[in-house]
Amino acid sequence: SPDIWDFYKVSKNSIFGRESDSKRQSLIERYSKIKLILIDGEVIVDTICFIPYETTTDITSLLSHWKTPEVEEYKKIFSEEKIPLGNQFEVIKFPNNDKNDLCLKEDLTDLIKVDNYFVFLTRSGYLITFSKHIEKNNGSPVTYRGFNYKIPNREFNWFGHPMLANKKIIDDMNKKCDFPADGSYYNSYFYSECDLNELGSYFGEISETLFDKKKVIYQKGEYQYNLTKKQHKEFDLEIFLNIEKNNKLIDKLSIFKEKILESAAFSQYYYIDKNFKNVWLLNYVGSDETQSIEKWRHYKIDNSGYFKLLESISCKNRNRQGVVKCHNN
Repeated sequence: SPDIWDFYKVSKNSIFGRESDSKRQSLIERYSKIKLILIDGEVIVDTICFIPYETTTDITSLLSHWKTPEVEEYKKIFSEEKIPLGNQFEVIKFPNNDKNDLCLKEDLTDLIKVDNYFVFLTRSGYLITFSKHIEKNNGSPVTYRGFNYKIPNREFNWFGHPMLANKKIIDDMNKKCDFPADGSYYNSYFYSECDLNELGSYFGEISETLFDKKKVIYQKGEYQYNLTKKQHKEFDLEIFLNIEKNNKLIDKLSIFKEKILESAAFSQYYYIDKNFKNVWLLNYVGSDETQSIEKWRHYKIDNSGYFKLLESISCKNRNRQGVVKCHNN
């Protein structure tokens, strides 16, 4: 199984003694959501590059890795960062003089393992540290794997996706889907861990199977359950679940929405149980920065054909620590 290391920090100072807040800030922005994955003989800097990693790596002394003047500089900066740099440490070597190496193109020059830390050295002289012992509220994506609803290539049907019936998905998705919705993380090791991708693919079939005016999906005695749609604008679609009795509308509920703006995309997905007793809704927003759940709701359909809200959970925007806080309404 993979070994996951979280981004910890960028050193406050550079070994060159030249402070550059803009350079340090750019490194923080670049790596704050990145994780290191150790798997199958490689260190993967997620979405950025990878380095061959053997379990029998070189154990190096300070003086053999750095020249004499540099040793004191590195000892000083490691001390400032409270990372215990002993006389010996483990070195993960980069490919030599490979101009096409993606890690070198990112200005990463060395990777060393010290105690419970992986530390990248950079051309700008800053240290980028990853830690094994960070307790974060948003957890580690690799610890999660889905519920029993996981069926590969599930075919679309108008009842929606059963994943939504389990409210545990709210926390899971907020933890696992903290990456841009613009597709830039498509090659990420963690991309498949985000179930919003499965929902997006599943409900993407709606655009391929749209009906003209009304689609009847269930009939029981004098009660009919049908879907109607409303196209507000070119990229703004809404679908309603209607309950009719003897061709007269009793109640209706907006169950699907898709609104795409330049800054973000807003979606609402749904699931209707096969007995037409319950409806679950999930609202989420995706931008070029992150994805997160906005709201989850559970409705009961009573014996008279009316929708009754049983439970509603709302979530705030993701904070600076990457955490989404949710609460019952």
